[in-house]
Amino acid sequence: MSDNTTFRSEAGSCLGQNKPAGDLVDCVARHFPDVEVFRENDDLVIKGGSRFLVVRRAGPNSFRVTENVAVPSTNTVDAGGGESRTLDQLVDEIAALAS
Repeated sequence: MSDNTTFRSEAGSCLGQNKPAGDLVDCVARHFPDVEVFRENDDLVIKGGSRFLVVRRAGPNSFRVTENVAVPSTNTVDAGGGESRTLDQLVDEIAALAS
């Protein structure tokens, strides 16, 4: 399991203010080697077991996140849906998925 403080710090550096969530692929993969991580356009897709998180940037420190079972889909975030998360909340959610 990763040190969330280190991951949180690096995630902030990875994302910057105007970078898409998909830019976190390498950062997440490095800290959580047991999950599959890939980019779909500007979105970040994380697979842990049979669950997928789809993450899209909504603002400088804000993301839209949806959880899907079995198949990743960006439909919800494409339509403006999903749960709103700060970077800190997103880090916690990724860590929970990876555990």
